[in-house]
Amino acid sequence: MEVHVVSKHDNSQHATFTLPDDTTLPELAESSIRIRTQIVSLTSNNLTYARMGFLARWWDTYPVADYYPTPYNNPADWGIAPARGHATVEESNIPDLVPGTVLQGFWPTSAALTDLKLEASLPAGHWVEISEHRQKLMPLYNRYVHVPESLENISRTQSLDSAEQEKIDRLAWPSVVLCRAGNHLNEYVFPVQPGTTTPIHPYGGKSGLRAMWTAADGDVTSAVMVSLGASTKTALGFAYFFNRRPKHSAPLGFLQVTSSVDQISTATEMANPVFPCKAVDYTDISSVETSKWLEERCPSKIVILDFGARSNALDKLLELIKNNDTLKSASEIIVQIGSQQKVYTPEESQASRQAMIDLGKVQYNTSGIEDTAIELLGLEKFFNKLLDSQLDMVNHRHECAPGLELIWGQGVAGPNGISSGWDRLCKGQAGPNEGLVYRVQPVDSA
Repeated sequence: MEVHVVSKHDNSQHATFTLPDDTTLPELAESSIRIRTQIVSLTSNNLTYARMGFLARWWDTYPVADYYPTPYNNPADWGIAPARGHATVEESNIPDLVPGTVLQGFWPTSAALTDLKLEASLPAGHWVEISEHRQKLMPLYNRYVHVPESLENISRTQSLDSAEQEKIDRLAWPSVVLCRAGNHLNEYVFPVQPGTTTPIHPYGGKSGLRAMWTAADGDVTSAVMVSLGASTKTALGFAYFFNRRPKHSAPLGFLQVTSSVDQISTATEMANPVFPCKAVDYTDISSVETSKWLEERCPSKIVILDFGARSNALDKLLELIKNNDTLKSASEIIVQIGSQQKVYTPEESQASRQAMIDLGKVQYNTSGIEDTAIELLGLEKFFNKLLDSQLDMVNHRHECAPGLELIWGQGVAGPNGISSGWDRLCKGQAGPNEGLVYRVQPVDSA
């Protein structure tokens, strides 16, 4: 039973170890299940979970166990970076969650057995983790959803037939191209029905933030939208929904800055948006052509969505705006959504925090938006709408991200395992057309 752990002080340092199959586990607590992680994805978000693990309490999700080998049993130094995906119930004292049940959620990057304490929620099939050590974790990361599928063959067989491969591709896709963030930006932060739908602050509406995001902020009909890092997985999800907005809520234009211009242009053509769109390479941000295209839109507002663009991309864009007589009079909103695919040094993290202040950026928080939307809509309506959006994107996934290939790895350790994928993320080697996904459990060699 292999386990992957990450240094809390230097996230590029990580290790794997193997627990004996006969490891003694505590008795299953009341209202609990014991699971095995089956399928997970690795994206730049996983680096964020580690980098912000103390502040956002992501390290609390799956604490290292005291029976792990030294030094990996020291929670001050080592942690498990969780990942999105699917797991199977192996043991349970919850009648509705029998062994073999598949759950979607936030899992340990580990092949070992793991316990969760759950209570039923709404809609039917939703469960919330209620363990004491996870109470400071944001609600989004404590929610698990029953998936009416079987992973028995997937977890046991090396070679899958086409039907089984299609099944796991569909299951994995929403964990690679992140539907939730893109959907929430389009549906709640910049509502499709401006003037009739109350927009939600990008960080969520709690702590007095609700009044700080006005109807004017959420209205993009007089704005040019700019996506920086447009080929990141979160940006792809956003563009899928945003490009399909009706005319009455359309922006004046949508500029996508990316290292994969052909991919983004193809996705845009498939969407056939009712507003002008343009995709440019990072090297063309400051070009005369880009400046002219933006100027021709005559925006009164420029909304910049930074999904984790290269380090100088935002500076170049702001400089272009500053030096253009038409554009510099427009108001600016900068929403910080993602980070670059790399391990940040302490100095880089501090510089990033300072830039948030200096540029007046607005931090995006998926969980905060969900909390507020649930207050407004109720649990059932919110999650049913989200499920419809997710199914729509999965059913049209080749339009969402043409050319994106799911790269399936196997296990935790080894050249094709999670550990190798973590190395690639840390070094910025996971390409925009690659989705790193893993079958976590060992399988038969036949």
